[in-house]
Amino acid sequence: MKKLIALALALVMALALAVPALAAEERPSMKVGVLELLAQSEQEINDFEDEYNTTDEAEAPLKENDVSLVYYHSLSELLMALDAGHVDMVQADEPTVKYVLSRNDAYAEEHPEIEHSIDYTMLFLEEDADLRESFNEAITAMKDDGTLDELAAEYIDGVIAGEDPEPVAFPTFEGADTVTVAVTGDVPPMDYTDDTGHAAGFNTAVLAEMAQRLEVNIELIQVDSAARTLAMSSGRADAAFWARAAYLDVPEGTITSESYYSAVQCSLVLNVE
Repeated sequence: MKKLIALALALVMALALAVPALAAEERPSMKVGVLELLAQSEQEINDFEDEYNTTDEAEAPLKENDVSLVYYHSLSELLMALDAGHVDMVQADEPTVKYVLSRNDAYAEEHPEIEHSIDYTMLFLEEDADLRESFNEAITAMKDDGTLDELAAEYIDGVIAGEDPEPVAFPTFEGADTVTVAVTGDVPPMDYTDDTGHAAGFNTAVLAEMAQRLEVNIELIQVDSAARTLAMSSGRADAAFWARAAYLDVPEGTITSESYYSAVQCSLVLNVE
């Protein structure tokens, strides 16, 4: 876990570098809202920041910029925090940021000087390595034949542009195994619930295609972001959607599939124009 927290601090430092270049004494503290997609808590990050600030070699960046992360369970909570002034900036993957901007002119986009990428994967328990490998085979095949690109064009680019993609329908196979997948349902256009209450978005479309190729039945359960690993360890779910950063480990006892989509992290601020 300490390795995870140390690596996670790279995000804090990157955000610190993104703060406008003011004199040290003029720099205000900045709170950055983050979706709880990654594998560390706000308290763990803040505790490690205190320890990190006591070292000579790292003292200046954090103290001059004073950037701290605040975690929220959902995109709606994140945006409400920005609206209310509880955070100064929010950070999410580029498709989610562009989705918000396409539907609300109250926000503006900012790009950090140092970009970090997020890989979308499936999360499994270590003992389910065979299940992970079967999903990897499907992902590789979907990359090779262009299916992932087609789904991204329809369910990410199309949705951002205001189009209504075909509803996601899962195939059913009589007598086949059932794989239960935990979803959060509040990160459009990647993972969200549509107007009819059904799971939708790019992740769901990718999962439906995987089910077709693997000839397995998929059952979705909706959980809070922070409860995904608990749903798996308790036996409620066999897998979960997972956003993985290169500088972060996955939770102990879990493994991830190959990435089926990558996006850079962007930031949203209130539009002052």
